[in-house]
Amino acid sequence: MKALFIANGIGIEKGKPGISGGDIRWMEIAKKWQDVGIEIHVLTQDAGIDLCERVGLTAEFHKMEMPSEYSLNGYLLRALNSLRLPKELTRFKGIIYASTEHWYDVIPGALIRRKNGQSKFVVVAHWVAPLIRTGTSIINGILFYINQRMGYFVGKRYADVFLAVSESTGNNLKRIGIPKSKIRVVEAGVNYEEIRRIASQVKEKEFEGVFMKRFDGTKGVFDVVEIWDYIVSEIPDAKLILIGHGTTATINKLERMIKEKKLEENVRILGPIYDFEEKIRILAKSKVFLLPSYEENWAIVIGEAMAAGLPVVCYNLPEIRPIWENNVIWVTKGNKEEFAQRVVELLRDDELRKRLGEEGAEFVKKYDWEIIAEKELTMVRGL
Repeated sequence: MKALFIANGIGIEKGKPGISGGDIRWMEIAKKWQDVGIEIHVLTQDAGIDLCERVGLTAEFHKMEMPSEYSLNGYLLRALNSLRLPKELTRFKGIIYASTEHWYDVIPGALIRRKNGQSKFVVVAHWVAPLIRTGTSIINGILFYINQRMGYFVGKRYADVFLAVSESTGNNLKRIGIPKSKIRVVEAGVNYEEIRRIASQVKEKEFEGVFMKRFDGTKGVFDVVEIWDYIVSEIPDAKLILIGHGTTATINKLERMIKEKKLEENVRILGPIYDFEEKIRILAKSKVFLLPSYEENWAIVIGEAMAAGLPVVCYNLPEIRPIWENNVIWVTKGNKEEFAQRVVELLRDDELRKRLGEEGAEFVKKYDWEIIAEKELTMVRGL
């Protein structure tokens, strides 16, 4: 059996490809399917090929001729060029797997599905976005909304199934008109045993806090700097590590904020980390994981932090609270001072921090990628 993963939304900044939770999800699924004998193909652009090579995913690559830069022009060209399918894929037979619900991933899959009715077309639905979003500009929100809704419109006609990454997303798919018969709720996961092995080798904590997510206002990267300003007023030597990828404009704004608040000795920007062991070691060297994000559908980073033994503090989002239940310290969305107070409490109470870390690690065990990928393959094969 063959599986074609479509991932055309990966951008590049300063020579480094971006990586999101959605990217981690489809690449982990691809790796696990490959382990059981599925022949993996990937349709993507230059940045996507670069990312796969950095994280160790081997595949038969099919290149889309579209820009990878983060810009309005690049975004529009990516949507337009998604109609130009590589000729060798016009007769592809197997599982067609759109890694997101966006136009530039759904359209190529729909074109292949039209030419070969024997293939099964799967669309992963991460989220149903509102028109106005916190943490981004109005124009970005509108473009994101249109791109996603066009993807859902085309997918509704040609996809065999939508894999909704959370119960909340599944309910919202029904709300926008996707037939219930085409919706299956799925999960994300973590490499549990590997994370536990790496984390167990780390004996000392070097950082009080760690943030790991795409550097974007919607993901709370600016909030986390303001939160840390509160924390430093209580614990002057507290160190925060920022792991992630963002545009030049976002990085420049982050650096200005850090300088203006005189946090140069307290906040360190590491950028993206592609090496899995290095990423987990950094997590394990930290005391608390902070995620003041305004938008999440599952939040793989929460699972990775839990598996590494960290307590997690997060804005209270209805989309993900049913997933993580009471294993996260939930804070009122946007309340940065309350968020900081919860972190300070954890930093001052070693026993509480240890207990929450152990409980989270036990809870997340059920979300191992081996289990998730096997469930999903069985589901797709049964279509």
